[in-house]
Amino acid sequence: MPAASGASSATMNTRNSFSSSWLGSSPSRQSPVRQSPQRNALRSSRGSLLSDSYESPTRKLQLEFTNILSHSDREFHKKLDQDAAERARLHEEQLARAAREHQRVLEDATREMERIKLEDENERLRKAAVQETELQRLKEQKMREQAEAQQRQLEAKLREEQVAREATEKQRRIQEAAERAKAQKEQEEAARRAKEEQERRAREAAAAPPPPVAKPPPAQALATPSAPAVAAPIPTSAPSTSLAPSADIVEVHKKYLTLHRSMKQFRKQFLAAHKHPTDPLKNIIGEARRNMNKRMGQITVDIEDSKKTIKSIRAECFDVAISAGGPMIDVRPYLISHQITNDADAQYPELLLYLWIMFEKYLVKQWSHEASKEDGRIITQLSLIAASLYLDTKYMSKGTVTMTDTLLAKLHRVCPMLFGIRGNTKTDRAGLGLDKVQPNEADHNAYLQRMFGVGAGYAALTHRKFAQKPPAIPISEYWRAVVLICNTPAEALYPAHFMTLQGLLRDNVRKFLATYGVAAKAVLRRATFDLPNRVPEPRAGVKEERQGLHAAASLVRVLPDVWQAKDNINIR
Repeated sequence: MPAASGASSATMNTRNSFSSSWLGSSPSRQSPVRQSPQRNALRSSRGSLLSDSYESPTRKLQLEFTNILSHSDREFHKKLDQDAAERARLHEEQLARAAREHQRVLEDATREMERIKLEDENERLRKAAVQETELQRLKEQKMREQAEAQQRQLEAKLREEQVAREATEKQRRIQEAAERAKAQKEQEEAARRAKEEQERRAREAAAAPPPPVAKPPPAQALATPSAPAVAAPIPTSAPSTSLAPSADIVEVHKKYLTLHRSMKQFRKQFLAAHKHPTDPLKNIIGEARRNMNKRMGQITVDIEDSKKTIKSIRAECFDVAISAGGPMIDVRPYLISHQITNDADAQYPELLLYLWIMFEKYLVKQWSHEASKEDGRIITQLSLIAASLYLDTKYMSKGTVTMTDTLLAKLHRVCPMLFGIRGNTKTDRAGLGLDKVQPNEADHNAYLQRMFGVGAGYAALTHRKFAQKPPAIPISEYWRAVVLICNTPAEALYPAHFMTLQGLLRDNVRKFLATYGVAAKAVLRRATFDLPNRVPEPRAGVKEERQGLHAAASLVRVLPDVWQAKDNINIR
């Protein structure tokens, strides 16, 4: 061990140092243990002489000094051994610490390796999940693209079929016109020959002049029936070419527009009066309005869902308006078709009137939104809910007068062609409900879609009947709307007329025929054949508006084919 080596070295140095210091000294200064072998041999050969020297005091001192040196040497070696042992102990401790540090480093390295392996595994799983998600997305995208491609193919096929039908119909009309012209020419030729023959015979016989020919009776405009059992005949001649509607139609329209402005002013004043945070009606108004908007957007084709929605609108909106109290208002300025003479009967809750105005706003908006769907079942459900609310005696004025005039005022504003209003789309846009339509294709298409939705909603509302209750709006008003559009001169027509007419007719033909029978079939022929045929064919250089008019007329022209294919209804 290093300690032993160190001890031996120290011993050797000590011995060498003592030997060298004693070589030139006297015998009395030398230690017996430090003498060389030659001197020991000399001492043994001189035994007798040396024995005497041991007995001398000097020899004793040498012995004592030698003992002291030996003791010092032992102590020195002992200390060297202790130092070597201490260094060995420290060395062992350092080795132990090094071993512990090595073990700690090994454990840390092991944990780090496990952590790295776990991270690698997590990263692998994450990449696998991302890859799976991407594969799923690509699969869904591919399926969506395939569905869109199939939809485009179907639409292209439908367009081709429509074009083919239009071409066939056009060819049929051309042939019929040619046949009519030929028949008319033959009749004229026969009449001419008969007249010549008659004149010849008259000259020969010197008879009296021929009797006068009776003029045909003038064409009568389409009549609006007051009851389903009484239906006016439908003339085949063209309507009057006057652009302006009759005076009574304009007068009624002005009254409803005035009512609409009053409703708008009332709504603003009502909200301003209850906007303060401490007002007891402020939170009730906001909650009722939000619930109404939310429920109107939850209507589906499921009848049970519609019943739940009606209950929710009643409980969360209209019943709350009745139970909340609040100020009352004279309702007579908001009625046109009904009269109330008693002041007490004319008192109506302001909150309930406000909710009717908001309901009509949301109803028209939802009609417009659902107009993009292929069928009108949701629009029908919306109209069912509206009719149910309007006919509920709890929400009438004194249980007898409905609030449908507020809805009609809204419709007079957004869709005046329902009520026979005509005009120039360039100079009278406000009067035709076009003042908020921007001159761009997207806004114009949204407007046409809204007109279709309003027509469909109005038709469903007039056809909705309940047991032992009159309809909210009589079906005779539906007849009137269709006839007024049919009587519109060709020069006053614009695309909204045909979009509204399509909404009125598309999903209500069966009920209309069931109500009016043959007279209804005559009106339908007038609406789907005569009216579209009055629109001239598009030509190069014609304004874009006229091109859109022809496209809108085509949508009405194909309705008989749709009814024939879908419901087996033939109106020809």
